[in-house]
Amino acid sequence: MIESRESDYKTMALFLTISLVIVFVYLVLFQVGIVQSIELASGGLIHPTLILNALLLASAVLGVLVYYGKLQWTDFGLIRRKLPVAVVVCAISWALVQIVEGLIGFIGTGVIEIEVGWNTEALGLIGLLIGMLFGTALYEEVGYRGFLLIQFKMKMSQLTTTRYLQVALGLLISQMFFTLIHIPWKVMNQGLTVTVFFDLVFSVFLNGLIYGLLYLRTENLFFVMIVHALGNAPTSLVSPSIGPSSILLLLAIIWAAVWPQLRRLEKGKPEVEDPSVLA
Repeated sequence: MIESRESDYKTMALFLTISLVIVFVYLVLFQVGIVQSIELASGGLIHPTLILNALLLASAVLGVLVYYGKLQWTDFGLIRRKLPVAVVVCAISWALVQIVEGLIGFIGTGVIEIEVGWNTEALGLIGLLIGMLFGTALYEEVGYRGFLLIQFKMKMSQLTTTRYLQVALGLLISQMFFTLIHIPWKVMNQGLTVTVFFDLVFSVFLNGLIYGLLYLRTENLFFVMIVHALGNAPTSLVSPSIGPSSILLLLAIIWAAVWPQLRRLEKGKPEVEDPSVLA
């Protein structure tokens, strides 16, 4: 069972408001070219997504949840003893993805082709992965699965005593806000079109639901975070044939199905509740 101290609606609303404000501030910085200049100066190592989510983590997570809301790291899923299992499982999954892609490519063409991006834009690929691991995936999993999903689930207990309904409502509402935070960026890049609407509904919202279910099943936010990061930045060694993100997600679902058997590996010392120390 995922345990967290219940927060108030004011903290939840402030988290969402500050997040939305930061997104708009970032869009201004992007429009005037500041973000691109930083990326260019770093040779692609500092990816735009890292800049955006560093701002979000500093303001919405540290500023609102930790400082204002007085929450501990454990209250939104960052439990240190669960990290090693997540890293090992995801490393195995990444290796399996390379093997599957390589075998499919070999069966189809007779050769295993190395991903050309590693020859032409290696720093950019590494920067994207860093940006996803320590930016996008960290902020989104902490904010929308570790925090809002669990908080809305607890709030729903005031409306219904049915546990499954509490979970369903908490999942749907939290991931609606997850989708909302993506709207400004999508609209700025692609306009307000039917295509963008369906992309938000069937990509962002659906992915949010999947990641939420993975977290509820595994109770390991680090696992979901790494799956999320690798899904957005596969960093394939071989030229992909059928899509590494799809294979990774399938493996993640399989891992989630057997996760109760892995939970004994997560046992450790009780967490020290100190906001200055990663739980």
